[in-house]
Amino acid sequence: MEALLSTMGALFFTGLAVGIGPCMLHVGPAVAFYITGTALDWKAGLKAALVFSLARLSAHLLLGALAGGIGMRVVIYLEREIAVGWVQLGATIFILFLGTLIIFGHNPRFRLCQHFNRHTVQNSTLSMAMLGFLLGIVPYCFPFLGVLTYIAFELRDIFLGAICGFAFGLGASLITPLLIIGPAAGIFPRLFKSPLVLEIMRRASGGILILFGITRLFMAMT
Repeated sequence: MEALLSTMGALFFTGLAVGIGPCMLHVGPAVAFYITGTALDWKAGLKAALVFSLARLSAHLLLGALAGGIGMRVVIYLEREIAVGWVQLGATIFILFLGTLIIFGHNPRFRLCQHFNRHTVQNSTLSMAMLGFLLGIVPYCFPFLGVLTYIAFELRDIFLGAICGFAFGLGASLITPLLIIGPAAGIFPRLFKSPLVLEIMRRASGGILILFGITRLFMAMT
């Protein structure tokens, strides 16, 4: 038990270092500009960030359990560019979809956009849960692949793998700058009382999300 607690502590601090490092660049902009374009206040921003982070944490837990139960086949599968590419493509398309809806979702001339807007952009729990899980299921950072390799070689147990995946994800996915960025992004647009400024910022946030998605798509293709 003492050895397990020590391992969990080490994985947590490793995840914490990863969560405030370069890996945040892969997820932070999407969450921040989504919240800026949709949230009504800091509470809504915090809720969206928490849902996103918990969804990523669940993905880490799942991958840890799979590595413990199936072994290195999970790691090898994740290392294949084809397998990872499809998930990245799905996440990128969803980001582009959200950006488009933030821009056009309130326009009465686009009824289909209005319909999707009600079930995605106006439902931050669903949209952030989907995006968080998609971005979490692909280990962007090599430290997490190392964690999965350790689980597959040393632990070989579904339950222990899930615990270790959870410990790493707790630092890498939950206790991150997003817990500050989320509420701040929810507050910032509301500092401007002008409805025109709010509308401009909403559309600008959607446009930046689209640009972020296009950049991700270009990087995945090169």
